[in-house]
Amino acid sequence: MKKTKVIAALTAGVGVACDAYGSANADTAKLAQLQQQLASVNASATFARIPAGTFQMGSPSSESGRYDNEVLHSVTISHGFEMEVTDVTQLQWFLVMGYNPSHFKSQQYCQSDYISMNGTDLCPNNPVEQVSWDDARAFIAKLNQGNDGYAYRLPTEAEWEYAARAGTQTAYYFGDDATQLDANAWYSNNSGSQTHAVGGKTANAFGLYDMAGNVWQWVQDYYGDYSNSRVTDPTGPSSGSLRVFRGGDWSRVALFCRPAFRLFAGAGVRFSILGFRLVRTQ
Repeated sequence: MKKTKVIAALTAGVGVACDAYGSANADTAKLAQLQQQLASVNASATFARIPAGTFQMGSPSSESGRYDNEVLHSVTISHGFEMEVTDVTQLQWFLVMGYNPSHFKSQQYCQSDYISMNGTDLCPNNPVEQVSWDDARAFIAKLNQGNDGYAYRLPTEAEWEYAARAGTQTAYYFGDDATQLDANAWYSNNSGSQTHAVGGKTANAFGLYDMAGNVWQWVQDYYGDYSNSRVTDPTGPSSGSLRVFRGGDWSRVALFCRPAFRLFAGAGVRFSILGFRLVRTQ
């Protein structure tokens, strides 16, 4: 996968954060550690190119754990796009928004990765959580003020499932055997009831990490029933009261980590199981 440059807004935020931390605390060793963490985030803030294509969205009636709202239907994604290879992290969020809403942010949840910036606890490489759909949109709006040549947004529900499957049609993007989930996701069996640093499990064929487990990921769409017919670039209902999130989380059993599984909530709700990742286009 080709490495891409860090988002302009994040790059600008690095200098601001370092200066603020340096003026508040002269501990040069801690500052050096922080700068190393920032460099790590910059190196990992990459996007994978997701090609256009057609796939079967939803699940067959024979799939174990299937729900009725997973109606199998053909979907075409007519244009390629880029998706961030990991969930948005706590450090990414902090550099843009200036605070950390996450529950899993104290040192007990990330040990040596832990840092404090201006009195704010951070597990910098853990996914940001306790962010609502509205919060994610506010973050994206700030990114887009950077005018770096890209338009950032949440993925549509169809784009998310297409990217998660990465060319597969099995119950999970690694096959049908749920016992293999330990190598591919942080979920109820192996998470220790907390989030973990992004990118710690096996990526899918598109190079995307944590498309199952760790935290759910908000998508753009309102929740609604699927079409029974072939569709191209669906964006969900035009209105509604509930937004969709996908992928499973650290607290859920395997069946919730299937790429076909759908959950939804109001746009303002915040839980320690809810995060997001970015899509960008030019």
